[in-house]
Amino acid sequence: MADLENKGREEPERKAQKETEQETAGPGLKKQAGAGQEEPEAENSSESGRVFVRERILNRLENRRRWVKKGITLFVSAVIFGAVACLVFVWLRPHMEEWLTEEAPQEGVIHLPRDEETKPEETKPAQTEPVQTTESEQLPTEPETETQPTEDIKEVVESAVESYQWNITDYENLYRALGEIATEVNKGIVTVTTRTPATDFFDNPIETEGKASGVIWNITSYEMLILTGYRTQEGESTVEVTFCNGTKAAASVKSADGRTGIAIVSVPLASVDEATSEQVRPVPLGNSIEARLGQPVILAGSPKDFVGSVAYGMITYVRPGVQKEDMDVRMLYTDVSTGSQATGVVVNLKGQVIGVLTAGTTGSGTTGAIGISDLKSSIERLSNGSSLAYLGVIGQDVTEEISESRQIPRGVYVSEAVLEGPAYNAGLQSGDVLMALDDTEILSVNMIEGFLEGKLPEETVTAHVARIGRDGYTEMEFDVILGGR
Repeated sequence: MADLENKGREEPERKAQKETEQETAGPGLKKQAGAGQEEPEAENSSESGRVFVRERILNRLENRRRWVKKGITLFVSAVIFGAVACLVFVWLRPHMEEWLTEEAPQEGVIHLPRDEETKPEETKPAQTEPVQTTESEQLPTEPETETQPTEDIKEVVESAVESYQWNITDYENLYRALGEIATEVNKGIVTVTTRTPATDFFDNPIETEGKASGVIWNITSYEMLILTGYRTQEGESTVEVTFCNGTKAAASVKSADGRTGIAIVSVPLASVDEATSEQVRPVPLGNSIEARLGQPVILAGSPKDFVGSVAYGMITYVRPGVQKEDMDVRMLYTDVSTGSQATGVVVNLKGQVIGVLTAGTTGSGTTGAIGISDLKSSIERLSNGSSLAYLGVIGQDVTEEISESRQIPRGVYVSEAVLEGPAYNAGLQSGDVLMALDDTEILSVNMIEGFLEGKLPEETVTAHVARIGRDGYTEMEFDVILGGR
């Protein structure tokens, strides 16, 4: 019984002692004691009592250094990461552009200025006021000499020409000079070869091949642009260009005009070796509006059915206003007899292209070419990779005189609405007068061509026409869905 009484007395004393120790240790230990955790024993036997909390007071300078070190490490890591990312982007960019796009990135839009007929300016003698000088300022005058009359000089020149005895050397020198021009032009002449998959009579797969000559008319910083008269075919698998030195390179048809029969072929400079790049020369485009009868010309390309062949002649006839679909052109006819498969260009003695040979006017007799000035708008758009919009109208200008004399509205008289063309399918007929397209007044065929330059295939335009009937002309409107050339 005494032991039980002693234990009962010790229990309250122990509880009081524990509460006193918890108050001394702080709230943290109270939580631990409340959670039922035991007090840690001191490891060092020399320490009296028990250790509940250990604290370490850090130096502020040491803490600041630690943050500065972390900041510098983060900044250096960011710089290294940015530099690596930049290098990876620069390395991957050309490859990604090649993978994701079919065409090389264009550095700028190609622009061809339009040609206009130049008229000789009338020069008037300059009128100067007499200057009065004193006797001391007067300059010494040269002794007057008798001027020889102009008629006497003309007679002397004519007499010298008549008395000159022409020989075979002069003839050779003349053709040697023409040959030098042709040799320089041939540096820009290429052979365009296209291959198209097909099947024979027994349904065996074969590959048809077409060839035509072309001329390098422009070299940009990343591609060669070739003007060719070849009519591209649907489903062509490969296009190859052979240069003047025999080197071959892969190419692609940038765009084509099936109505005039011209196309622009592109050759990346990266696929042309350095030796070939140094040998080839672009042939500049001239002005066909200034072409005149009797003008000496050179036919280059393949006028004799062989690429690199040349022929000399002169312009025998210039026919302006030849009606074509959505345009009229100036035709240049020469006295050169060409082969039935002749392709190429007509070059003046300055080495400039003034005409493109067409399939319909080559062969025996005269050879015709479309004037280059009438094709420059098409060449510009084709070189930029744009498709040409197509209306399908062959017409003639109704001038003010014709309108007054025949009581026909001003505009373009539709000689023919091309069968199955956009205008034909919309309801236009031969004999209609096209007066406007959308809000643009049309007074000439050239204005039709200019209007279509700003349009794309599949666009819808409103054609305002006048149609003849019993009571005269009646204005009508047709919605035309433009096609592609």
